[in-house]
Amino acid sequence: MSKIRTHYDNLKVTRNAPDIVIKAAHKALLQLHHPDKAVDKVAAERITRILNEAREVLLDPVKRKQHDDWIKEKERHHHSHPHAHHHDGKSAHNPEKSGANPKETTIGNYVVSTNGTAIATQTGLMWCRFAQGQGWHNNKVQDQAQIYTWQAALDAAKALNRQGGYVGFTDWRVPTIDELKTLLDKQTGNKAAGVLFINNQVFPDSPSWLWSSSPYAGYGGGAWFVHLKEGEAINDDVNFARAVRLVRDNKPR
Repeated sequence: MSKIRTHYDNLKVTRNAPDIVIKAAHKALLQLHHPDKAVDKVAAERITRILNEAREVLLDPVKRKQHDDWIKEKERHHHSHPHAHHHDGKSAHNPEKSGANPKETTIGNYVVSTNGTAIATQTGLMWCRFAQGQGWHNNKVQDQAQIYTWQAALDAAKALNRQGGYVGFTDWRVPTIDELKTLLDKQTGNKAAGVLFINNQVFPDSPSWLWSSSPYAGYGGGAWFVHLKEGEAINDDVNFARAVRLVRDNKPR
C-alpha cells in the first residue's frame, strides 16, 4: 500500500501542529507556488487549491478530527492487512430501512421521500438524500459523512450493494461528474455567506466536497469532484479524502 497522503503532508507540518504553525506553513507554501510566479500555471493553481483545502480542514476542529480519524483508520487497516489490496474497510452506513409507508412530496425539481431518497424530475435519477456514513432517521440526516479516497468511494458503493443495498435497490453507484453537476443550485448557493450550492431542503447537512466516478483525462490524472462551497467541478488527486453521495438510474427500462 502506498503512503497515505494527508493534509498535514501537503502543508509539511506535524499532526499535532497548532493553528499558528498551520497558518504560517500555508502562507509560506502559497507564496512559493503562486501561479503568477510559476512556469506551469495549471499545476500551480492545482497546488494552490490543495494548500487552501488543507488549511480549511486543519483549522476547523470538526473537519480536523474527521481527517485524523480517517488517517487512523487507514493506518490501522494497513497494519492489519499489510499485503491486502487497498480498500476502505469502513462500509457505508446503511440508514433505516424503507419503512412501511414512506411519504413523498415535491421540492423544487425533486420528488423527495421520507425514506431518504429524492428523484430528480429533470434527469430521472434517484439520489440518496444523505452522504455515505450518515444516517437517515425520522426524515432527518444523522451523524457525520464518511470520507474516502476516490477508489475507496467506488468500493463503498459496491459494498453497500453487496450488503443488500438501500430501500430495496442494489444498483447504487457513485455519480459521474455530469450527473453530480446537476445537483449544483446556482440560485441557492452563496459563497460570501457560506451557503452551499445545493438544495438544502432536499439534501440537508451536505458535506462540501463530493466525489464523482469520473477520472480526469488531462495532465496529471486524478478524478473529478464537486466543490459545493464554490459551486463548481474540480479535478484533483485521487488520494485525497472526500465524501460521496450515491445515485441510481430510475428511468423505466
